[in-house]
Amino acid sequence: MLRGSIITVLSTNEQEAFRVASMLGKRDRGGEERVYYRKVGDLVRSILIPSPGSVLDEAIALSISSSFYFRVNNEVTWLDGEKALLLEASGIPGVVLADDTNLFMKYFGELGISKFVSEFREFDAEVPDRGGIVYVDRAFNVKGVGVVVLGYALTQVSVHDRFIAYPMKLEVEVRSIQVLDEDQDSVMPGTRVGLALRNVRLEDIEGIQALVKPGTRFIGSINDFNRFKWGDDAREVHVILNGIKVMGKIEGNSIALARELPMVSGRALIINVNARPRRPRIVGYAVINA
Repeated sequence: MLRGSIITVLSTNEQEAFRVASMLGKRDRGGEERVYYRKVGDLVRSILIPSPGSVLDEAIALSISSSFYFRVNNEVTWLDGEKALLLEASGIPGVVLADDTNLFMKYFGELGISKFVSEFREFDAEVPDRGGIVYVDRAFNVKGVGVVVLGYALTQVSVHDRFIAYPMKLEVEVRSIQVLDEDQDSVMPGTRVGLALRNVRLEDIEGIQALVKPGTRFIGSINDFNRFKWGDDAREVHVILNGIKVMGKIEGNSIALARELPMVSGRALIINVNARPRRPRIVGYAVINA
């Protein structure tokens, strides 16, 4: 049974990010310019290169990833600092590739990610089962097949499994599974999947962000979170958990969510896109245990 490793590559230099990704895999033949793959035995490695100009895209990628690579040159900027805080908030392991290790430690030595500074090496971390969720980034119709969603399994998925499409809360059934254009009966967490869905129309799931297993609880607030000392005070924030993005309002040390989130395990990343110029937009994170 196939299993997956999901890696996010961050750098303020986009060319450097793509260079690191090319050392880990090959560009997707299906036209996904910012995703590279490598299959090693039963492991399918997915390498994500989110747009360096979108902190939300970076947060979404990290929220579904099991490891990271962070490329830092010898001209450290506030954007490097912001990416370092985002990686710190994610809580996942990785590899920090620094041109000047001493300079990196000068700026970021108090962060936990400083222990990941090393030479380049291939590193895959296991994707834990998040408790019944598939992150979805695309949905479309395929002639003769029907509705297909693309995404990353963050739980084991098998043909005939039933899920609830989020946020519309519509029950669907998995008709078939494809990984790298090959049919599968079942896949393990971390695998990039194409799922054909039964008895659903594309217009019924417009705006879909995830599939969650029936019986999953939903939460309307986050009652405690860890706030970084470097960011601005914020009132309205984006909360990102397992790729799902919702708005929230900070009330003391709690966050009231504009829409309920599936209560599955992971770290909720808290982002303030309205921070002052050159100030980190990373507010902090919350640990969610299902």
